[in-house]
Amino acid sequence: MSRALTDDDLARFQAQLCDVAEVMFAERGAEQVSMRQIAAALGVSPMTPYRYFASRDDILAAVRIRGFERFADQLEAAYAATPGAAAKAAAAGRAYLDFALSNANTYRLMFEQHQQEDGSDSALGRAVARARATLSVYGDGLIGSGMAETEARALELLIWSTLHGAVTLELAGTTPPGSARQTLEWLGRLGMRA
Repeated sequence: MSRALTDDDLARFQAQLCDVAEVMFAERGAEQVSMRQIAAALGVSPMTPYRYFASRDDILAAVRIRGFERFADQLEAAYAATPGAAAKAAAAGRAYLDFALSNANTYRLMFEQHQQEDGSDSALGRAVARARATLSVYGDGLIGSGMAETEARALELLIWSTLHGAVTLELAGTTPPGSARQTLEWLGRLGMRA
């Protein structure tokens, strides 16, 4: 007779399932991965993943939620640990790059995949909103220092787009390792700080 699974057992298996699915989604594209393939990679029966998630899209959402939450945690910690608006902006930029370059599969799934719930009040929608809010802190600082909101938000988007582009190019191997960090350094030199 097998023992009953505890909440910790269930959480551990869900995390393991998400870890495996994340790699598969990133390597093959989420649309090309089936629940059966995830089960096979885990060495469980084809029906086992359905005990934890209703569909592949639910697994993708769980993977993305975990990513957005870890991303937001890292940026929020960088802001909290650093005094001064300019230093906060630089620390957040470093945290952004550290996360993206150390979690390439997660980063790709967070920003290259979109799901209907991204803009909703679901768990995924809230995780996306929290991560986006960490990116707005820069613009908030500019507004607080007297810049017009429209200009501050445009500058915020320019910086985010530049960092995202630099990360994406580096992860694709189009630019050499370290190029995203050089881009961040140049943004700082150009005075793009709060």
